[in-house]
Amino acid sequence: MMELPESWTVEPFSQVARYSAGRTPARANPSYWAKDANQVPWVAISDMKEYGSITKTSESVSSIAFQDVFRGRIVPAGTLLMSFKLTIGRVATLGVSACHNEAIISIYPRQGVDQRYLGYFLSQVDYSDQQDRQIKGNTLNQSKIDQIQVALPPSEEQISIADVLDKCRLGIDSERTAEATAQELKRAAMR
Repeated sequence: MMELPESWTVEPFSQVARYSAGRTPARANPSYWAKDANQVPWVAISDMKEYGSITKTSESVSSIAFQDVFRGRIVPAGTLLMSFKLTIGRVATLGVSACHNEAIISIYPRQGVDQRYLGYFLSQVDYSDQQDRQIKGNTLNQSKIDQIQVALPPSEEQISIADVLDKCRLGIDSERTAEATAQELKRAAMR
């Protein structure tokens, strides 16, 4: 890690936030994936647009799965999520209350840790030295997640950094939208 200002600290992730991994109901049990009136959105990594807000998911679990597998515990809207298997370090925020799969952790920062700053920080960590190779791809185990070294500036500085990065993301998103519009206009003109 590079040299940090004196007012910053470096703490293991286990001291910065508490977290919990999700679950994937058994695919062999069709009642867990059946459509019903009380189904619950279920987040997969593919539903997570980097730095985005998850407002819809490609799959939902049934009320039976919600009770049997998730014990009726839902992750509230506004919670930071991070993938720790396959696509390690992708972060997004829940825009709706939901459950999520076992390759994702829901993160609850401790007091004094800005959630947006933590999300930006976790997304830029190089996890290559911490990964375990598994049959289905790379992953981080709980011990390695606990030991992720998080550089923490004072709270006000975390907020300022996150504000600047939010503006950068807005600029990037606006540029991508403008580029897509320009490409569509070009295609329409060529027709």
